[in-house]
Amino acid sequence: MQFSTLLIATIAFTSSAMGAAVGVCPPWREDRHTLLKDNNDCSIFWKCGPRGPVKIHCPKGLHYAPHHQWCDFPERAYCQRR
Repeated sequence: MQFSTLLIATIAFTSSAMGAAVGVCPPWREDRHTLLKDNNDCSIFWKCGPRGPVKIHCPKGLHYAPHHQWCDFPERAYCQRR
C-alpha cells in the first residue's frame, strides 16, 4: 500500500512539473504511438512513452500540426493556443 501511494504521488508531481500536454497518454503499447499537442507552445508536442509523455520541440520556425501529427509551417499547422 505504501508503494502505490508513493508511485501515485510521483506520477502526479512529474505530470504537473512537465508542462501542459493536452490530453492523457493511453496505456503504453509498443505498436502504437500517441502524440499530444502542447497547451501553451505551438512549437512543442509530447510523445507518449512507457514512462509517460516526453517533450519534443519542433525545428526552429515550425509548429506542431496535430491534425497531421508532424511539424509544419505555422500557416499550415493551424495551432490554437489557449
